Amino acid sequence: MLKHPVIQLGDLRRVINGLLEHAERVHGPELALDRDYFWQIGSEAVYDVQTPITEVREVGSLGDSWEFLLSLLDSDIKEDGPSLMLMHAAPLLRYIAETIER
Repeated sequence: MLKHPVIQLGDLRRVINGLLEHAERVHGPELALDRDYFWQIGSEAVYDVQTPITEVREVGSLGDSWEFLLSLLDSDIKEDGPSLMLMHAAPLLRYIAETIER
């Protein structure tokens, strides 16, 4: 594995779209969020694996993340959607993966 791989965003999009299509095929078009809150590690700590995490005080909400993403549907996401909103997709994708597990 390369020390600093380069991500081709188009390839990532195709892989994620394919995985979501697979999840929809095996699970159906809807997934209930039967859990909401999750521990969230701040950006300064999440990539610093040399420093042990001694305390986590941040809590995220799957429901809030979903609402933030839904709010983008009324805009031109390709033009106006801030890339930072991708951070709200990450916990939802993890939840889907762990819930469907196929």
